[in-house]
Amino acid sequence: QAYNCLIHFYKRMADEILQHISSSSKLERDKGIIKLSEAIQINDASTWRSVKETLDNINKDSEISWEEKHGYLMALKCLIPAVKDEANEQNFVQKLTEIALKWLTDSEVRVRIAAGECLGELCSHFGPQVYLDCKNVVLMLVKNNLERKLDLENQSGAEEIQETGKLMEKLTRNQSGEAANIFHDTAGWKNLETSMSCLQRMVEGLGILATPLIDEELLQLIFICLNHTNRFVRETGFHVCTSFISVCSMEENKAEDAMEVDIDSLTDDINPIIKHGAILSDHLAQGLSDNWSQVRLAASTAARAFLNSLTENMRNNFYPKLLPRICLNRYYLAEGVRIYSQNTWRQVAGQRGKILVEQFIEDTVQYYVESTQADNHAVREAACQCIAELANKIDKNVLRPHVDRLLGTLIECFKDDSWPVRDMACVAAGSFVRCFPEQSRKDLAVLFDLFFSNLSDPISSVRQGAAIALANSVKAFGKEALEKIEDKIREGLKNIKDQPVESEKYGSFHAGPAEFGVAKKIRDNDISLHENQTMYSCGSLAPKMNRGGSGGCTDAKFRKKSEPWELADGCVHAIAELSKLKEYQREVANFLPLVSDACHHRHYVMHLNFFSTVCGRLAEIGANVEKKNFKPFLEEFFDMIFYSLECENGLAVSAAEECLKSVSKLLGPNILRGRVENYNPGFITVHDKVLDGPGMGPAGFPSKSPPSSPNNSPGAFPGSTFNTSSSPMGIPGGTQRAPSLGGTPTLGGTPPT
Repeated sequence: QAYNCLIHFYKRMADEILQHISSSSKLERDKGIIKLSEAIQINDASTWRSVKETLDNINKDSEISWEEKHGYLMALKCLIPAVKDEANEQNFVQKLTEIALKWLTDSEVRVRIAAGECLGELCSHFGPQVYLDCKNVVLMLVKNNLERKLDLENQSGAEEIQETGKLMEKLTRNQSGEAANIFHDTAGWKNLETSMSCLQRMVEGLGILATPLIDEELLQLIFICLNHTNRFVRETGFHVCTSFISVCSMEENKAEDAMEVDIDSLTDDINPIIKHGAILSDHLAQGLSDNWSQVRLAASTAARAFLNSLTENMRNNFYPKLLPRICLNRYYLAEGVRIYSQNTWRQVAGQRGKILVEQFIEDTVQYYVESTQADNHAVREAACQCIAELANKIDKNVLRPHVDRLLGTLIECFKDDSWPVRDMACVAAGSFVRCFPEQSRKDLAVLFDLFFSNLSDPISSVRQGAAIALANSVKAFGKEALEKIEDKIREGLKNIKDQPVESEKYGSFHAGPAEFGVAKKIRDNDISLHENQTMYSCGSLAPKMNRGGSGGCTDAKFRKKSEPWELADGCVHAIAELSKLKEYQREVANFLPLVSDACHHRHYVMHLNFFSTVCGRLAEIGANVEKKNFKPFLEEFFDMIFYSLECENGLAVSAAEECLKSVSKLLGPNILRGRVENYNPGFITVHDKVLDGPGMGPAGFPSKSPPSSPNNSPGAFPGSTFNTSSSPMGIPGGTQRAPSLGGTPTLGGTPPT
């Protein structure tokens, strides 16, 4: 009786597992797989054998739902280690292989993925023979699906035709055909990706035993996929390459592969990755420059594995192609690509990043210049950042032959439709002027016009970048440059009186660069821009992010005419940057009365934006020009500061609070309080609330946020990309610390200090 109860219990457990894995709910199927795995781990042979006997009734032609197929495949994958060394293991392997190969063409992608995982698990436990039995079928699936051909004779083909028709209708609605051209680049490619993924699983399952099986025919097929029009196929292709590289990496597999193999018999002569390294590096270089971020990340993974598998001497053969691209991707807009490339640089270059770039400077400069012509605005921006990095960190004698070309490239980038590109080009050009003054002199007139144009740009960060560039010009040319800048500053601060009462709105916009937030005003309520439009994937920066194009989710191609207050705002930034130059602090202090006069004008709508900038940089200027030069003009700013504290603009209130706290720290709290009380006793209540209480919220109400730390650096500009509180990254190997570009990565690859 006890035996019968035990049998009944095991039967009930098996039935429960089978019920779970055949459920239409993924959670239920996962629960069944967990229970089956537990039964195998505790050696509950009665339960898992009972499940296996039931699953043996399934064959490749069974008419069951895709959910059941998926559950059965995952269960069979769990059973593979358990049936090894069983009497009928060969029958099990043969039947599961047939089922998996058949279901690799199922219409449901999750079934195809599970089938590939099963084949990979079989290869892991039963060796190369499984791969050889499946190779022809899997490779034929890849070859036959390189082009989008629909099978009209089976159900999956008919379903794909129907879904493709719906998608094409959305893409081409009311369009001339532009969207139809990107259909093949963005839509899924049915069996091709999953067939390649299956190949990847089998190679990973074999481990080092796959090395002799990775022949030229296989590599050539994968190389074709790396050039495929569809971005999902290219992405999967690079993942397959990463697996190929990993299993062919000798040192990694010595430690990791558990299967017995004569490792000494595998030499570099038969290592297919090294043998075809030149072709592979060409494809990796292309992938590292791909317009799709996902493909670029997959190529970055393969490139890291490839370089890490080589000795330093062998890497030198591939550095000219790969090094500049990895270097540029450290600044790429997509965060995943950027962080991964920074870590790759640390692993590959270590503390020799600067030396390697100098060694391959010709290839690096060539790629950077080419990247400034890319259709993708994120690539152009990253290229300008990299060019600026060259000026700041590379040995001047090494870079000097390329200065004229790089500076000319940056001048062209000033005309870019995308304002982030123009912003970075401005900062980079300023760095070149500072580092190579004599070679920059011939372009000085053109550069000053461009700097002054950016100084009045509608984008705040562009104005800040122009101010930095102008300060670098003064470092390079001294009084000669300062006189030109002084005239522009006087003009900009005095002309704020001509600012119209209400800024021009929608009528003044035309195609060209401007702030997205400003441009958004004229677009939000335009029905024609929100109905019957082309459908684009958010994963791509193409096709509308090109050099001369428009649109897209980060469109920067709107221009509005610069207004007087914007130039005055840029002049305040310029004064703050010039105040950092000790030899010109007295001249800078003489601009403070002009700034205070500009703050008396409150007749225009955007005056609080201007006041925010003045408050944000006033304490910084005061700290730089020394107290004796700053104190005589302090009272002239009290009206503006306390007016901002009691306004309804949150940014202005925050900037004024920080300004008052920083000035208090600079002069001493008692000195500042006495000056405020002498100037206007009515201000003292607000002063005490800011410095002693929770601060001021909009419209004079107490702030809900805790008071700021008294250790704030004087002049820290809230929201500024050039905040003095940001921590730069160290550059090893140099005797002089180059200026930071706002926390960007360094050629040495060291972590932030």
